[in-house]
Amino acid sequence: LMMNKSNNEQSLKQKELTRIREAAARLAISADERDPYTQAEGRLYALPMIRARLECSRDERDELASLGIEALREHSRSLVRLLSPSMRLTPEEIHEAQLAELGARIAADEREVGYMERALAYIEEHPYFEIIKLKYFKCMTDAAIAERLSCDVSTIRRNRKRLVQSVALFLYGSAALSAQMRR
Repeated sequence: LMMNKSNNEQSLKQKELTRIREAAARLAISADERDPYTQAEGRLYALPMIRARLECSRDERDELASLGIEALREHSRSLVRLLSPSMRLTPEEIHEAQLAELGARIAADEREVGYMERALAYIEEHPYFEIIKLKYFKCMTDAAIAERLSCDVSTIRRNRKRLVQSVALFLYGSAALSAQMRR
């Protein structure tokens, strides 16, 4: 009787584990299906902010470079990320570390802007390319875009979807294509 109870408990645990694994697999598949498109949309929405941040970062780099170690007084809040209590760095080393961190951030933002600009150049000849600028850079609704372009909202949605899928294909390659085909 004890053995039978133990086997039942193990069987229930196995069933529960199987159910959890299947649910996790379903979630992973659904995330994969929307991932390239959703990520492309997120990157489109973020592009204006990244461009602005890039400009600010370049200004900050120029200021740090021109002021030398005197800039440490004005940029002390960024030191917290660079220093730990056990570190003993000279002001010159701290300044160099700040410039290096800022340079890495600028390089990452420039790379992202470059990727996105190449993806946008790929679709810029599309007759409805203006939708991308209005939706993602000006944050207009589909209805406002439709009114501005004198067409139906469904035309805006359909063409926006095509354009974002093209951007996703450019950015993510075959992963975006296989996700499109599963829809």
